[in-house]
Amino acid sequence: MSVAAVVVSFNRLDYLKKCLTALEEQTRPLDEIIVVENGSTDGSADYVRQNHPGITLFETGANLGGAGGFAWGLELALKHGHSLAWLMDDDAEPRRDALGPLVAAMESEPRPGFAAPLVEDETGAVVQGNLPAVSTDANAQLVARKLGGIALTHTTFVGALVDLKLSAAMPLPYADFFIWFDDVEYTKRLARTSFGIHVVEARMKHPNNAGKKDMGGRLYYYLRNQLWITRLSPRPWSLTQRPLFRLAELSVLALHQFKIAGNKRLWVSSTARGLAHGMFRTPAALQPGDLFATLPPEKRKQFGSRP
Repeated sequence: MSVAAVVVSFNRLDYLKKCLTALEEQTRPLDEIIVVENGSTDGSADYVRQNHPGITLFETGANLGGAGGFAWGLELALKHGHSLAWLMDDDAEPRRDALGPLVAAMESEPRPGFAAPLVEDETGAVVQGNLPAVSTDANAQLVARKLGGIALTHTTFVGALVDLKLSAAMPLPYADFFIWFDDVEYTKRLARTSFGIHVVEARMKHPNNAGKKDMGGRLYYYLRNQLWITRLSPRPWSLTQRPLFRLAELSVLALHQFKIAGNKRLWVSSTARGLAHGMFRTPAALQPGDLFATLPPEKRKQFGSRP
C-alpha cells in the first residue's frame, strides 16, 4: 500500500522540525510526506524547502485552519494516487515504529475505514482529549478483536490513518469548520461506511492541552461545529442526538465559559453567533477534485502527480 503523511502546519516551527524528523525516520517508510503550510510567519515554509527538499510543500497562502488544511492534504493525497493518508498537525511526533502497526491493521480484511494510534504526552501519560470513541457495536468489536484492536466510532486527526478508497467516495473534511471537530465528523463518516480500529501499539506524542480555560473567540467554533455534527448525522436521531437537545446542552456549556471569560462582550458575540450559525447554517460540501480545480494551471501541473 502507498502511504502519504499529511501534516498541517501553522506557526509551530520547533514542533514541525520534530514531526518531520520522526516521519522521515519511520521503520515503515512513507511514500510521500505532504506539508500543508497554512500561512505561517515563523519561517516554516522556508525551513521545509531548505532542509527537507524531498517533502511536498503546499502553501495555502492563508490560515485556513486545521479543517481547511486537512481538506487540502487529503485532496493532494488522493490526487497523487495513494492508498492511505496519515493525518496529523505539526505538534504531533510519532514514535519511529508507529506507522507499521497502523498499516498492518489497514491491510487486514475486512478493511477498516481508519486506524488510530494511542496518543501520549511528554511524560508517557495518555492524552485524554485525543482518546478515540469506542464503538458499542458488538459485531464491530468482534471484527476488531480478531484484528488485534478495538472498534471505534471516531477519532482525532492526531495520527489517524485513513482509507483513501473510502475518502474518494465522500466529501472532503468540511473546511468551513476551520478548527475543532472536523476530524470527529470526518472519521464518523468513515466509520459508518466501515469501522474504525484503535491500534494501541502505535504511539504518538502530543502536547496535553487539557484543563478548563477561556476559549475566547474560539467558543464560536466550538458551539457552531458541535451543532453542525449533530445536524449532519444521519437520521433517525435519538432524544440526546436531536439538535434542540444538543442546543440546550451547549447553552449550559457556554454559561460555564461565561464564568471564566476574560472578555464578556466577546463571550456574548461568540455564544450568540455560534449557536445561531450552528442551527441555521451548514458547511459547504466539497467533493474530491473540487479544491484542485481552483488552482491556477501552473499549480495544477506542479501538484497534479506524485513527485
